[in-house]
Amino acid sequence: MGTASPPLLSLLQPQHQQPDLLRLVDALCASGRAAEAHHRASLFLLSATPRLDARAADALLRRLLSARAPLLTLRLLQAAALVPSLANHNRLLALLCRADPPPLPVLLAHRLHLRMRVPPSAASYAALLDGYARVADPRAAQKLLDEMPERGLVPSSLARSFLVKAFLRARDVDAAMELVDNNLWPTMAGEEPQEVTNAAFANLVQCLCAEGFFHVVFRITEEMPQRRCDVADEFAYAQMIDSLCRAGQHHGASRIVYIMRKGGLCPSAVSYNCIVHGLSTSPKPGACLRAHQLVMEGTSFGYRPREVTYKVLVDELCRENELAKAKDVLQLMLQPTIQHGQEEGRDAAREARTRIYNVFLRALRAVDNPSEQLGVLVSMLQAGCKPDVITMNTVIHGFCKSGRAQEARRILDDMLNGKFCAPDVVTFTTLISGYLDAGDHAEALNVLHTLMPRHRCSPTVITYNCVLKGLFGLGQVDAAMQVLEEMNANNVAADCVTHTVVIKGLCDAGQLDKAKELWDNVVWPSGIHDDYVYSAIFRGLCKQRKLEQACDFLYELVDCGVAPSIVCYNILIDAACKQGLKKLAYQLVKEMKRNGLAPDAVTWRILGKLHHYEEEEQEEGHQLPTPDVGRSSADDRLKPLVLTIEVPSLPPLSSSKDAYEVNANNNSTSETEEEVGYLTDTANNNKAEAEEVGYSTKITLEEPPDNTETRRTKIDKGDITWGGGLKKPDNQSLIREPLSRAAKKVFGIL
Repeated sequence: MGTASPPLLSLLQPQHQQPDLLRLVDALCASGRAAEAHHRASLFLLSATPRLDARAADALLRRLLSARAPLLTLRLLQAAALVPSLANHNRLLALLCRADPPPLPVLLAHRLHLRMRVPPSAASYAALLDGYARVADPRAAQKLLDEMPERGLVPSSLARSFLVKAFLRARDVDAAMELVDNNLWPTMAGEEPQEVTNAAFANLVQCLCAEGFFHVVFRITEEMPQRRCDVADEFAYAQMIDSLCRAGQHHGASRIVYIMRKGGLCPSAVSYNCIVHGLSTSPKPGACLRAHQLVMEGTSFGYRPREVTYKVLVDELCRENELAKAKDVLQLMLQPTIQHGQEEGRDAAREARTRIYNVFLRALRAVDNPSEQLGVLVSMLQAGCKPDVITMNTVIHGFCKSGRAQEARRILDDMLNGKFCAPDVVTFTTLISGYLDAGDHAEALNVLHTLMPRHRCSPTVITYNCVLKGLFGLGQVDAAMQVLEEMNANNVAADCVTHTVVIKGLCDAGQLDKAKELWDNVVWPSGIHDDYVYSAIFRGLCKQRKLEQACDFLYELVDCGVAPSIVCYNILIDAACKQGLKKLAYQLVKEMKRNGLAPDAVTWRILGKLHHYEEEEQEEGHQLPTPDVGRSSADDRLKPLVLTIEVPSLPPLSSSKDAYEVNANNNSTSETEEEVGYLTDTANNNKAEAEEVGYSTKITLEEPPDNTETRRTKIDKGDITWGGGLKKPDNQSLIREPLSRAAKKVFGIL
């Protein structure tokens, strides 16, 4: 009996199993594994099996293009000598022209365009024109437009709009507007399909807004030259509103609405909602008030905000303490909508009303006045709207947040007595947190141990985390440890938050031995730990001035394959700086960079404070005779941290053959000459820009010594213990280098 072939090999069999290969490529592309999909396809295409027919190869390319990895697809296309269809060819051109970084993929797309074996279409030129517009090369775009009549293609208004985009991105506004007035509008007024004309107008408006030429958009709004091109006013206004909102100009978009209303037109609900939503989320002062004004004005033509817009609007109004305006929006949302009398419609309407009330109650948290929430609850009952458990939890949370836990308890009692819906675990957890925040841990434990079991409500890990955090905050360490034992006895699995809260509480209470025992016996063997747990340990050790043990713990974590975040390093660097251990601080920075982390703004601010304190000490006169810093005994033991190396710069883009050769064999000399005419302009521009900026081939980089590598080992479930501390003494002088010299020396600024 023969052995069955593996599934992968069966997928790579010829002809009769091609659908299996297509399904495999589909699955890999859908899961984001584009490189593997291209690799599997290349194995199949380059094998000794019979070649795919044109239809199967086209289907395979179409699936590979869906992964949006155009450079990999181009490499496969050239290696397997496939001839794609015109549709796949145009898709590949479009993906290359939109790939990052822009210059190289665009030039590769143009090279592919010149070597294509099928006649190009208008879509082919549109993709290339869009690419050259992205790289702001109007000369290359103009050459493409001039070439289109030679290929029997008439440049459309959409193609000319890409040339306008290239001029605008090159910041040549005069040339762009001259092209619009003399070429674009007349072309749009010609005999073109309306879809092409609309696309050209949309492309023009989008580019104007994206490049910040809003005054031109408003001039078009006032003059409306597109009316000669049969572009509908509703479409033109909607496109302007959409483009302005995408550019963050929501006030300008509202100006378009006023112009529309003056002309007797009403904006669509989608366009108007975009303006209101953008103003509601805008950080500009007074934006939410402007959004409220637009909402009220929109009622004249039947506008009603969507629920997501209503949520962000009432949230911002309550943060601004504009309760009256927020209630106006609430009443607008509560207005009945047209229903068809079906039972499902009535149920959906009731659920929607309850949801609208819940959103408003949640927004009232920012006011910090639970009486307002209680008033809304009363009005909700008077309107015949039945509150659900989310409503009651929101009201209870409001009372607990303001320190009125006893009133929250009365609401819970009403829920337990049947006046409202039954409480859930969130209700009890909220009340427990309220008691603990008020300092009444006895009542909190009574709810946990008595009230919840009586009503058959089992606490979750979130409930226990709230109890532990509150008890440690009140200094009830013994009670917290008893709750932790009860949690384990009830088979409630602890999570990273639990371990963080317990370790932080023990460290804050000064019980480092118990924290160490918990880490050694529970946390590390469980494998449930993250950066928050590590940060709690580091903060606890540094707070007790045990920096040496904290550093040893950091090294042990790295040795076991754990990669602490930059927050952990910043905690240790800050502690070293506060103790005046400059050498240790820079050693930690070096260790951080060796493990693949770059200093962030917090790191630099900590180091800046260190040198600021030193400069203040020097100004106060507390300084000794300045030794030779470069020959300090403490610094002599450190290996050089910087190394000047030669880094080759990018070669100048002299031609497509020199810089962007994909295959070793050129098809013909004529193709190369044709390419040079298009590609050298962009190449020379790139070279001139590089020379203007003044790139240097020498830069200073920090490299670790040869015998030090990034420590990434497999995590072992063995013990990680807190070490005995760094044994090397800190023999630094009181006089330290200024920040400019030290930073340049250590981080390679020179």
